[in-house]
Amino acid sequence: MIFPMNIGQKILTTTAIFALALPFSLADAQAQSLIETDGMLIAQKLGTIQKKIDLSQVPNTVLSAANAVSGADPTYANIEIGPDGSLVYELGGQNQQGFDFEVDIQSNGQIVEIDEQVEASAVPAEVMKILNYWLPDAQIVSTWRSTRYTSFDYYYEIVIGEDFWVEIPADGTTLKINPLP
Repeated sequence: MIFPMNIGQKILTTTAIFALALPFSLADAQAQSLIETDGMLIAQKLGTIQKKIDLSQVPNTVLSAANAVSGADPTYANIEIGPDGSLVYELGGQNQQGFDFEVDIQSNGQIVEIDEQVEASAVPAEVMKILNYWLPDAQIVSTWRSTRYTSFDYYYEIVIGEDFWVEIPADGTTLKINPLP
């Protein structure tokens, strides 16, 4: 799409101001399309922007939901702007079995996603098959099961070394490589 010059100038100016004024990292921010509505520039499909916050800043509905789904009290919290522009709280800690967890929750208490560290033996054979096909010499650091409540899909996230992690759906059909922060 070709924007008139004045819109392009607004995009550049807005992007520069936004990037300089933002108190947290934009490393993963990726605007895929831009639209102008009533003089306001909106980025659609913005990558996650995250900031660490104190647990005392987390609404009780969010804390209760995190405790209910993980079975443990979170020990840290982040707030992030989701891809759709909504605020999402990411809370994490360790469950009673000693495994790490992270829960993404909207401010109304609705669960978006829960990531739970699991034993490697709990990873389905289809997932390990695709991992071994594409990365036969991968040195696995940790394995996680990710439940996406918005679509009720299950993924496995496998941390490889210190450089990246892979995301594989439970049916083993794809493998997505993600850099570690």
